[in-house]
Amino acid sequence: MEDKKFDPELRDKLNNPERLEKLEPGKIWDFINYKNPLQIIDIGAGTGFITQALASYAPEATFEALDIEPVMVEEMEKSLPKNSNIRPLLMERNKIDSPDESTDVVVMINLFHELNKPHKLLREVKRVLKPGGKLLIIDWAKKPEASESGPPMDHRIDEATITSLMIEADFSNILTTDDFTDHVGVIGTKV
Repeated sequence: MEDKKFDPELRDKLNNPERLEKLEPGKIWDFINYKNPLQIIDIGAGTGFITQALASYAPEATFEALDIEPVMVEEMEKSLPKNSNIRPLLMERNKIDSPDESTDVVVMINLFHELNKPHKLLREVKRVLKPGGKLLIIDWAKKPEASESGPPMDHRIDEATITSLMIEADFSNILTTDDFTDHVGVIGTKV
C-alpha cells in the first residue's frame, strides 16, 4: 500500500501565516534544544514555509528541505532568496541522499500521518544523524479538541504510537510535548 500523500495542488494552504501561530517556530526550536547545529534536514518540507521560519533560528546551519514532489521543490526554488541557507532537494521515498552520520537534526512536520510504514524512513533518518543528533516529529494531534483543519482523525497518529516507533528504531531520550495548539511533538536522540 502506498503512503497517504498531500495533494500538491493544495500547496497554497501551506503558506498560510496562521500556520506559524499554531506551529510557533520559536517553540519548535526550543523543543529541539540543540546547540549550534550545522546540518539540518526537513523531510516533507512542502513549500518550505515552516523551514524558512526555522532557518532564522540557525543562520549558520545548512538546511536541506526535502520533498518527494517535484512541484514542491520547484516552488521552494522560486520562493527562496538567493543567499538562503536552505537547499531544496527532491528525495526518493524513504531515501535521504546524505552521508552516514552527517546531520545534527532531522525534522518532520505534519508528515508522519502520511507515512503508511514509517520504519524505513526512521532507519534512514538514524543512518544520517550524527551520534547525539536529534529527530523531531511534529504532527496533528489525535484528540477530539484538536482543530478540524488538517487530516481526518482516522489518519492521525497518536503520540504513543510515534513514541513506540521511535523506540523501535532505537532512538533514546524520547520526550513529548503537547505545547502546540493542534499538534503533538516527539523528539528522540541517536545514541
